[in-house]
Formats: sequence, C-alpha cells, structure tokens
Amino acid sequence: MSLREGAETIVNQCLKIQEDENVVVMNDSNDEEMIESLLDVLSDNNINHELVEYEEPEKQGQEPPLPAAKKMKKSDVFIAPTNKSLSWTDARVEATENDARGATLPGITKEIWTGALQADYKRVSEITDKAHELLKDVEKVTIQSPSGTDLEVELGDKLVPGKGIVTESGNFSNLPAGEVFTAPISAEGVMVIDDFVVPGRGTKLRIEDGEVKEILSEDTSEEIKEAIHDIENGENIAEFGFGTNPQAEIIGHVLQDEKSLGTVHIAIGNSMPIAEKEGNGKQSEIHWDNVIEEPTVRFDGKKVLDKGEPVFLDE
Repeated sequence: MSLREGAETIVNQCLKIQEDENVVVMNDSNDEEMIESLLDVLSDNNINHELVEYEEPEKQGQEPPLPAAKKMKKSDVFIAPTNKSLSWTDARVEATENDARGATLPGITKEIWTGALQADYKRVSEITDKAHELLKDVEKVTIQSPSGTDLEVELGDKLVPGKGIVTESGNFSNLPAGEVFTAPISAEGVMVIDDFVVPGRGTKLRIEDGEVKEILSEDTSEEIKEAIHDIENGENIAEFGFGTNPQAEIIGHVLQDEKSLGTVHIAIGNSMPIAEKEGNGKQSEIHWDNVIEEPTVRFDGKKVLDKGEPVFLDE
C-alpha cells in the first residue's frame, strides 16, 4: 500500500471532501512525504486547501499557536497528521463547535499510514456498531489482564462510536479509526501499563474514585510521576475505550494499538470533550491512553473479550 492510497483514504473515504470546501492541513513537523501525499490528493481533487505549519509542542495535547488554532476554527475541514495530538485540545473543540469537521492523526507514522489507516471501514463500522449497541445500557465494565490489571469502570452516559467516517459538520474522528469510547463516572482497582504514550511498561497504579491515587511500582518514569502528581487533573481517569479495528495490529504505537480489536484502553487526564454528566468532565493539558493487551472484559458480568479474543462477535 502506498502513501497516496493512505491520503486518498482520508480525503475520499473518511472525510469525503467536496470541491467547494475549504481545508486546512495542520503540521508540526511530521514526515514531509506523508504531508506531500495528502496535499497532492487535495490538489488533484481541485480542493481548496492550506498547509498550516507550526513548531512541535513539547507535550501531547498542548494547544497549537493561536494563529493555527484560528485557521482550524475557520475551516470547513481540518486534517491533523501531527506529531503531538490535537484531539483533546481547546483548538479542536472550538473548531468542531464552529461546525468544522475533521480528522486527527496524532503521531502517525508511515507504517500506520500505509497499514491500519487503510482499513476496510465498512467492516470497522459493523464491529463498532455491534460493540456500541452492547455498551448502550452497560453500567459497569470489569477488566483483567495477564500483566495484572484488575479494574472496574463505571461508564458515563455519552458513548461515542469512532467509525472513521466523518461527513457531518461538527464531527471529528481519530484516524486510523475503530473504537467505542466514553468518559467514566468512576473507576476502582489496579491498572498496569502495557502500552502507553510515554515509556512505562509494567508500571502499576492504584485507582480509586476515578483517580490514580498511588503509584505502586518502585521504578517509574519521571514523565508518569509528573503527569500524575504535578499536572492538573493528570490523575483523572478520563476515558474507557474499546477497540474495534480488526486490521489494527499491536505495533507499540498507541494511535494504532488503541483501535486494535481485542484490546481496551484507559486514559488519564482531560475528559471534558467526551463528558456529559455534571461534574464528570475534567480539564487537563494531557490525555494519555494506556492500551491493555489480551484483556478479559465483561460488560455487566457478560464476557465480551476472553484474553483478547472478541467472543462478542460469535453471538
């Protein structure tokens, strides 16, 4: 699969961009060949577009410079294959509130661009719809993993299916797509980091009342300590997500791994964009996902994943 095919997937399949729409492509110094393939496809489709470049922020989820944020807000469509995520920033929220629609592809690499990005989104949609339907009336999810996660999550009331097809104004999707996610009301238990946005595999966290209360591991990275102890609401359990993309193999990159069918992910930090219940949303400068590998997952006691096997698809 080529870089151009990935760009065509974004423009023609996921966003279905029309000639009369104004598009901004956000770039904080990601791979030039990927960006060029996207600009070439937009040009070949006679779509008015602008490349908005800015210096890469220090951390995931930091706000882009104000001029870049304003261009994003004024666009009809934004595409953000950036190194640092714009998914949970005020800039992205304000853009979609202003009826822009778009796709964020934080940290995307050529491996993902030519792989899981070019998924069969019809099949992804079918699996996502089934998982979404199962989760609609679920109150509690339990998660156990071989690495030691033993967690109970009380789900929020705003359940979002991420199918990767973004054709309505004010909508956005992370790409590659394939997940159902929500901001939990609460969470209790132990979470062990398997696959994180910063180094930390094996780190064990004690979770109570929807927050990380204690780091149980002696050898923990300074980035994780800072996130939990020093960043405002960095300890907040911000998201429960359920992967639904059968073409997203585990490669050690959270952007793709969190979509992998047979995994779930738990994020810490910012939950404002996906929270609805009063008092359930918390603002933070980070939104970091931990992909839990080979989990056994139950929805209100009903097993849906068995050591990573999607048994819910057999029904």
